[in-house]
Amino acid sequence: MRAMAGLVAAAFLAGCAGTGQLSSNPEATDFSLDPLAFRTDGVGFLTPIAATGQEANRVPLAVAFSSSLSDTFADLEVVTLSEVLSSVNRDGLAADYRAMMDDYAATGVLEKETLRRVGEAAGARYLGLLELADFDQGENRRFSIGGLRLLDTKLASIRVSWQIWDSATGAIAWEGTDELHYAYDTGRERPVTFGFVADQAASNLIARIPIGDTVPRSAAAISLTR
Repeated sequence: MRAMAGLVAAAFLAGCAGTGQLSSNPEATDFSLDPLAFRTDGVGFLTPIAATGQEANRVPLAVAFSSSLSDTFADLEVVTLSEVLSSVNRDGLAADYRAMMDDYAATGVLEKETLRRVGEAAGARYLGLLELADFDQGENRRFSIGGLRLLDTKLASIRVSWQIWDSATGAIAWEGTDELHYAYDTGRERPVTFGFVADQAASNLIARIPIGDTVPRSAAAISLTR
């Protein structure tokens, strides 16, 4: 009976495991983003905003978006969060930067003069501000034999927004949001990672930025098979 159960389980797992299903709802609004300036004057990343309990995912979120932007387009000057923060500290702007970010949390506005100075220090006209509203992981039991757990559905969801500010004018040039849900069946314990769903959300939103004739890299699309 154990041997029979093992054969049945193997056949079932071979037919079901590994295929991912993704749903998302990306939306974007272009206010005044200049495609040529975006390509030539650089885009950097500010410290992301995160909901309570999600603070540890702020840096991974910025890394996912900056990496995806660099990997997608060959001719964009992308300044990472670490590079922006290093420039801010190097130029003695740490206190002003903190005040600007604290004011944003209260008002939704990035103070124009500090924003301009941060952009100049980082060498990027456009500065992206990400906000992580929610991230969740879970699993549902799908298949078991004789009390032996064989197949689960691993789940993850993310809700994120992205504003791109023009540091030269102090205006929001572009903004987008995405709510993404991903699930796949597997017999392994590995959950859907934060990095995976963050990469997917980044790709969805990057595809909606009007970058004009920017040259795409030849990298293959991200697979949804885990």
